Amino acid sequence: MKKIGKIAALALLSASLFASEVQYGSGTISLKGGLFGLNSKVSENITSYSMVEQHKNLLGSNWYYKYNFTWFDSQKMTQSLNLFNSGLSTVGFPQISYKFEGMDINAVLGYDLRHKSENDHIGIGVLFGISTPWIESQNSSNSNMGSHLLDAMQTSKTKFLTYKIGPSITFRKNFGNYFAVYGSAAIGYEYAKIKNGYAQVNSSANGLFQEYDAGIMFIPLSKDYKVTSWLTLSPRLYATLGYRYTDWKLNDIAVNITGLNLYVPPTDFQATTSIGYFGLGYSF
Repeated sequence: MKKIGKIAALALLSASLFASEVQYGSGTISLKGGLFGLNSKVSENITSYSMVEQHKNLLGSNWYYKYNFTWFDSQKMTQSLNLFNSGLSTVGFPQISYKFEGMDINAVLGYDLRHKSENDHIGIGVLFGISTPWIESQNSSNSNMGSHLLDAMQTSKTKFLTYKIGPSITFRKNFGNYFAVYGSAAIGYEYAKIKNGYAQVNSSANGLFQEYDAGIMFIPLSKDYKVTSWLTLSPRLYATLGYRYTDWKLNDIAVNITGLNLYVPPTDFQATTSIGYFGLGYSF
């Protein structure tokens, strides 16, 4: 993962020389399935920090690229457990907390089906992505009744290394000289490697990735300068206000994080984020 991080940092630095946007986001994350205790959904607040280029044409052609480097950091999500399936209240039963962190990296290479300007276009492309999130889990019981049931449990990390590929569509439509609306959608196949040293898990899974993004852009500066017949520079400064929804789903995962001799049946793991964000950007 360190090697992937260095490559990603180099690619981000190179791309940001020509265009980039910094976004700060806040919203909710939900986790369900795959890990012990996540048989029902848990949700909590999450913060995101992103470096983004929504759309940049290559050398004045209709070919374009886009990218999104996002760091996620959630608050701890706590799940009360009823190990006996008794139907009694879960008050006093063991609790496990989960914290979601990590990087999500997506890049798209595409072609504009219609291109009137940098602020008026629609294109389709192929998304390539890598995600390196992890879920830190620990026994958070604070009651005499529940704590001894998970005494063996240690704090551990379930790490995911996920590769993604699939179709993408993006558009932007200007309204006057200073405003535009934009949106994008991507859906694709994903393959994940899953590791947890404490739980002695080293497995893999297939699944589906989805991302949807929409927002409003304010553009106080936007000019086009034709340098040659094949090169046009378009310096822009802009601000964005938007909403992004992402969904990772992996099939048939079973991670026993308890330290107990319990059977954990394979279930589908799902992580969804719903985030509103504000961004500032530039391009040349």
